[in-house]
Amino acid sequence: GYRGLPQNAQTASYDLVATDAGKHISITTGGVTVPAGVFSAAAGDTVVIFNASATPQTITQGVGTTLHQAGTTNTGNRTLAAWGLCTVLCVGSNVFAITGNLS
Repeated sequence: GYRGLPQNAQTASYDLVATDAGKHISITTGGVTVPAGVFSAAAGDTVVIFNASATPQTITQGVGTTLHQAGTTNTGNRTLAAWGLCTVLCVGSNVFAITGNLS
């Protein structure tokens, strides 16, 4: 069935927290960090990030995490395009997959 994605609107640099699972982050400036230990025991937790601005935003791989860009061998920080959308999926302890309008 359909499940909504409640919004967590941010206007400055933001670090994901456990309660962001199942939500979408709307960011206007400063980017988003995927930190270690937040979703460590929760493989399957998902967060959607929307860049609510005309300026690209950085999705930062936090210290102690691995952020894999889906469909590539790329890891590390990703740039979310202006007005872009991406999904971050926890696939294991401090291991994440990211997909969307990224470079």
